[in-house]
Amino acid sequence: MKIAMLKRVVAAVALWMCLAALLGCLAVLPASAAAGRVHDPADMLTDAEEATLTAHMDELSAQYGVELYMATYDADHLFDDEWGDEYCRKVQNLYGRDAVLLIVTYDRLDRMYYYDMYTYGRANTAIRGVEVNYVLDHGSVYGNLKSGRIVAGATAFFDQSVRCYAERVGISWWIIVAVSAVIALVIALAVCGGVKASYGKKRAKVDYPLDRYAKLDLTRERDAFVREYVTRTYVPRSNGGGSRHGGGGGHRGGR
Repeated sequence: MKIAMLKRVVAAVALWMCLAALLGCLAVLPASAAAGRVHDPADMLTDAEEATLTAHMDELSAQYGVELYMATYDADHLFDDEWGDEYCRKVQNLYGRDAVLLIVTYDRLDRMYYYDMYTYGRANTAIRGVEVNYVLDHGSVYGNLKSGRIVAGATAFFDQSVRCYAERVGISWWIIVAVSAVIALVIALAVCGGVKASYGKKRAKVDYPLDRYAKLDLTRERDAFVREYVTRTYVPRSNGGGSRHGGGGGHRGGR
């Protein structure tokens, strides 16, 4: 009897240990296994396209150490910079995580595709503003997404995004400073040369005494008030831009 009871206790302990191990494994699964890297409520992708895109995003995420996500929506009730909040509130919260989010929307009224880039965590600082424009305006990204070729456009988007996350892409700031300095120097030399040349062309001063060639006989003086001008300028109040979550990342731009 005691042996049977002991076996039951050992079995119960083993079962609880297996359950705890299973819960631990679920806790460390990547986010894509829980909610999916691709959220497609607008049905822009087939199941096969979604699987292909997810596999590519998994590979890039593992290689570059940044999480990649994508969502599609019908553009009917939110502004461009609000889709990220919608995703983080209803699908999964990306604030505080190193992540890049692509949101593609379709406006059924004007039959146009739009896409927006969101960055979070370290990706929000690693990908600079000039690099955001580089990704959004890249030919393979813009041409495909605007034409409704979602898989090709999203693949190019994430390819360029992880490049910008891992290395510097686009024109560096020191190149901009150097070019600006050269242009300023050329303009300054041109202005100085023009001023010097204009002074060199001046002739000798000719004296025209006013009291000799002109006379003024002032008989009466009167001050007359004509009119008054009041100029008013309306200064709109700035409501800010981007995400409402300070410091955690958010909307970076869209096309």
